[in-house]
Amino acid sequence: MKHSFRPDAGNITLVRNALIEWFDKEGRSFPWRETTDPYRVLIAEMLLRRTTAAAVSRVYPKFIKQFDNLTKLSKARESTIKRHLSTLGLQSIRAKHIHETARYLSKERAGSVPDSLLELESLPGVGRYVGAAVLSYAFGQPEPMVDGNVVHLVNRVFGSNFKGATDSRAWEFMKRFGGKKQDKRLYWGIIDLVATTCLRRSPRCGQCPLNNLCEYHRRNVKEDATT
Repeated sequence: MKHSFRPDAGNITLVRNALIEWFDKEGRSFPWRETTDPYRVLIAEMLLRRTTAAAVSRVYPKFIKQFDNLTKLSKARESTIKRHLSTLGLQSIRAKHIHETARYLSKERAGSVPDSLLELESLPGVGRYVGAAVLSYAFGQPEPMVDGNVVHLVNRVFGSNFKGATDSRAWEFMKRFGGKKQDKRLYWGIIDLVATTCLRRSPRCGQCPLNNLCEYHRRNVKEDATT
C-alpha cells in the first residue's frame, strides 16, 4: 500500500510562517543573499552544491572580485578557476562546469543568464534545483526547490517519507508548502535551520521554532514519556 501524505493546510501555513519569522530574526547573512544579479546568484548556487554555505563564503567574494562578469569568466583558464575553488572540494568538476557554462552563455547569450527554467537546468552543473534558485532569487519568479536540506526538514516536521531531491512527490509538496509566493526567506530559513538547529545526528529540538509543530519532536517526546 502506497504511503499517503496529505498534511493539514493549516499546519502547512503555520510551519511556513514560523520558518520565515525565525529566518527574519536568526537567519545567517551571506553576500549572495544580498544581490539579485543573475550572474552572481548563478555562481553562488553552483558553488553551494555538495558543500556548506560557510565554506562557500570563504571563496565567493574573492571569486566574484576576480571574475566579475560572465565574459571575463569565460576567458579564464579552467586551471585558474580550479585554483580559486581548491578549498571547496570537487574543484575539478566544479571548475569544469562553471567554465563550460560561462563559455556557453558568453557565446550563445551575449553573457546574460537565461530566465527560463528549461534553459537553466540544461546548463552544465546546474540542474533543476540551481535553475529554480536562480529564477527565484535573481528574477523573482516563484519556483519550488527541493534539495537534501528541504527533504530532511520536511520529512522530520511533517512525517513524510520523501526519498531525496529527485522524488517527484517532494517537488509537488513544495509547490504547496511554498505557496504562490515561494518566499525566498522560507528556503533560506530551511537551509539555516538545518545547518544550525535541525541537525541530522543530534537535533537541538529545544531551540527549534518548529518543535510544537514537528512530527519528529512529537514522536520523541511521546517515546521519552513511555520509557
